[in-house]
Amino acid sequence: MIRDGLKRHYIGMNKEFRYRGEDGGRLEAISDSVFALAIALLLISTSAPEKFEDIVKFTYELLPFAFCISLIILIWHEHVIYFLRYGLRNPKIIFFNTIFLFIVLYYVYPLKFLTKMLSLPIMYFFSGNKKFIADLTTMINGDQVGDLMIIYGIGAAMIFLTLAWMYQYAGKKHEELGLDEIERFDTNTSMKSNLLMASIPILSVLITLLFKNNMFVGAYAGFAYFLYTPVMFWFFGRSSKKRKKLIEQLLPEKQ
Repeated sequence: MIRDGLKRHYIGMNKEFRYRGEDGGRLEAISDSVFALAIALLLISTSAPEKFEDIVKFTYELLPFAFCISLIILIWHEHVIYFLRYGLRNPKIIFFNTIFLFIVLYYVYPLKFLTKMLSLPIMYFFSGNKKFIADLTTMINGDQVGDLMIIYGIGAAMIFLTLAWMYQYAGKKHEELGLDEIERFDTNTSMKSNLLMASIPILSVLITLLFKNNMFVGAYAGFAYFLYTPVMFWFFGRSSKKRKKLIEQLLPEKQ
């Protein structure tokens, strides 16, 4: 399984963290099945080609499909790391995980719709085919863009808020889990990073509500997502420095 490969090579993980959930369980298995279903729903939402023109159209849809898959895999990877770190499988975590998986399945269709809508003008720009603009006008009306940004933003924010909630719970269980100072720092960092990831969609929703009747509301709300790169780059750069200092401080104690 892909999870096993990540465990063996510590892909995207801190090697100083003692992983308590390497054995895996039924909870992770059913979670992987739900993620697989989410990816399948992305494919099912695209009808099978019946003529050559449909094949060309399907080829153009590979761009939004690849973007959707990338986001789903990033969310899945965060989920993998959580269960590897803590190995928690109590009723509360099952409850959190159920909410999380429910939101992921909800998130798939707004994600696919939004990425396809955004890709149509790009494909028109490169191909000059006016059919892409015609498809765009049939997909959504101008006054519906704001509602779409709200639906998408709420779904994206809820995914990361639920993950932050799960990390907060793991932090409260630090004595039971036997988390050392570095592990507690990593847990707190992961909670904060997911809160930051949730803050951008929330900001987008607030912008949409503020400019709801403006014809450029989609552009204003969409611009908020460009903040991800500088905000997360700043956060992880700052956290990385703090982590290195903490390791240097603790190193003499372990020798």
